[in-house]
Amino acid sequence: MPDPMHTADPREDLRRQWHEHADALFDRLFPAGNAPTPAFDQLEQRAGNLANDLASWLLERRLRAAPEARPAQPPACPRCGRPARPTDVPDDPLPKRVLHSRAGDIELARQRWRCTTCRVVFFPPG
Repeated sequence: MPDPMHTADPREDLRRQWHEHADALFDRLFPAGNAPTPAFDQLEQRAGNLANDLASWLLERRLRAAPEARPAQPPACPRCGRPARPTDVPDDPLPKRVLHSRAGDIELARQRWRCTTCRVVFFPPG
């Protein structure tokens, strides 16, 4: 039986996940019930943090969906320019690293490549 929460279109699945994430953050700023309203500076700080969370979420998912994450053609070695070889097994999860952005830390997963001539391991730019 097909999963009603999963569609054939990855973009629509991502849109559904986005709405779920945004709804959860909305509930954090607008809690149910009669909770007292925090001071304006606390609300402003919380809203800024939630906006950064949304920005980080979008950036992370966009980078994950980019074709550069697992390129079809081997990139050129940054030293000698020869085609590189993948260091990872095709079905294994991609290696992750953390980028520090204005929106917060972003987890980036990219295929790692190796040049057998230069003996250098690298992540292609992009």
